Amino acid sequence: MDKRAIFIFGFCVLFFAVAYFTTKANMQKDIGEYESNLLAYEENTGFVSNEEAISAASQEIKTTPNTVLSLKKYYKVCGHTITNNAEIPEEMVNLTKEELAKKYPSWEIESFSQDEITLKKDVDGYCNEHYLMIEEDGVIMIYTIDKNDIKTFKEKMEIPLEYLPETDKIMLKNGIYIYGLQELNKIKEDYEI
Repeated sequence: MDKRAIFIFGFCVLFFAVAYFTTKANMQKDIGEYESNLLAYEENTGFVSNEEAISAASQEIKTTPNTVLSLKKYYKVCGHTITNNAEIPEEMVNLTKEELAKKYPSWEIESFSQDEITLKKDVDGYCNEHYLMIEEDGVIMIYTIDKNDIKTFKEKMEIPLEYLPETDKIMLKNGIYIYGLQELNKIKEDYEI
């Protein structure tokens, strides 16, 4: 190779090296300016970055008007737990877990999220889902039963007893004690023709 070719090759290598390092330095400078401009913008406008927003949101979970409220009551006398779902009352909307605990100290917070909260309470008493289904004068009668075994009329079923199997007739004559409204409805459906 002649000296001229070596000189041109060396010049090209030097030119590309200078161009590469100049471009890289300018990019570093542009990135630094962009980051400092973004920081200045955030400070001036109160802008919160996505990471800060996610962090703040995870710390401030609150109830909404669409939050499902589950109330669990454990009755100490009969040992049953009754759970009812309800729409969240207006005074419970927009509360954090801590605010809810302060507002309702007699309830234990079993679970808490924006979608659903479950409050639990122990009750010194007897739940109101104890029933007696009994045959009286050829008719099936349903009573609620309290902790002292006192009957209160609930309803009368218009079912002809002659179509029931003999074992069911004997059970109804002695009385069938039932716990839970779902179980009562299931047994009523079984007897209906």
